[in-house]
Amino acid sequence: MKKYNKSQSYDPEVLEKIHNVHRQIMKDFTEVCEKYGLSCFAVYGTAIGAVRHGGFIPWDDDVDMAMLREDYDKFFKVFPKELKEKYNLLTPERDERYACTVTHLQRRGTVFISEMSQDLKCEQCIYMDIFPLDYVAEGRIRQMLQGLTANFWGKMLFLAGSSKPVITYRGIVGEAMSLICRCVHHLIRIFRISPRWFYRRYMKTATKYNHSRKRSEYVTSFEYMGCLKDKIKRKEIFPLKKVPFEDMEVNLPHNNHEFLSKVYGNYMKLPPKDERVNHMPLVIQFEGEKPIYKKTGI
Repeated sequence: MKKYNKSQSYDPEVLEKIHNVHRQIMKDFTEVCEKYGLSCFAVYGTAIGAVRHGGFIPWDDDVDMAMLREDYDKFFKVFPKELKEKYNLLTPERDERYACTVTHLQRRGTVFISEMSQDLKCEQCIYMDIFPLDYVAEGRIRQMLQGLTANFWGKMLFLAGSSKPVITYRGIVGEAMSLICRCVHHLIRIFRISPRWFYRRYMKTATKYNHSRKRSEYVTSFEYMGCLKDKIKRKEIFPLKKVPFEDMEVNLPHNNHEFLSKVYGNYMKLPPKDERVNHMPLVIQFEGEKPIYKKTGI
C-alpha cells in the first residue's frame, strides 16, 4: 500500500524558483483573463496564502485558481492566440494519457513529476491548477446523485492512469482498498478504456445542470469529495476583490472568508508541521537547467 509523507521539505532555493515560475504563470494568466473580461480568482491554498501570508503559503508548491465554467470555456478559445508559445493546457481531452479531472496550465520547458503522477506518460511541467465552477442540481437527492456520480468517474479516471492512489486507511481496510484499486486499474488496462472516456463521463455529470431549469443557485468544483459541502452561491462570488500577493495582486471571491471557513475551518491558524502538505516532486527541472532528482536534494 502506498504511503504519502505530507511533511517533506524543499531546499529553500528550489522552492523559491518554483514560486518564481508560479508568479509568472499567475501574471500571464490573469492578464489574459482581464484582457478578455473573464472572471478568475484564487481559491483553496492560494487564497489562504493571500490573506494569511500576503503571498504563497511558505511550504506550498502549487497555485489554485477558479473560473466560472463559461469563462473557462472562453479561456480555452483564446489560449492558442495568447499563451500557446509559453504554456500548454493539460486535460484528458487534450492529452488522453493524462488521468486527472483538474486542468493544468503548464510552463513549457520545465518538468514536475510527483509521486502521485509518476505513472502518467503525458508531459508534466510546473503548473497552475484551474478549477471550473459548475452549477449544482436543485434538490438534495439530485445533488447527492450528481456529487457521487462525478466523484465516481473522477476516481475511475485516476485509476485509468495509476494503480496506486493515496489511501488514508491503514491495516486490513487499507490493504483491501489498495488491492481493489490495483485490480480496477488492470481491468481498465485489459479492456483498453482510455482516461478520456472516463473524463467525458465526469464532464457530462459536472456540467449537467449548467443550462437546466433544475439547477440551484449554487456552484462548485466537482473535482473532490467535499464538492457539495463546499458549494457556494454564484452571486456571492462577486464582485471580486483584489488583494496583494507577493509582488502582484490577485482576485479573491467576495465571500472568500465564508468559503475558506467552510472548507478549512480556522484557516488563519497555522497547521502543525506534519500537516503542511506539498507535492514534493521526484523530478523537477527549470527552464534551461538540468533536472534535479529527489534523491539528490530537491
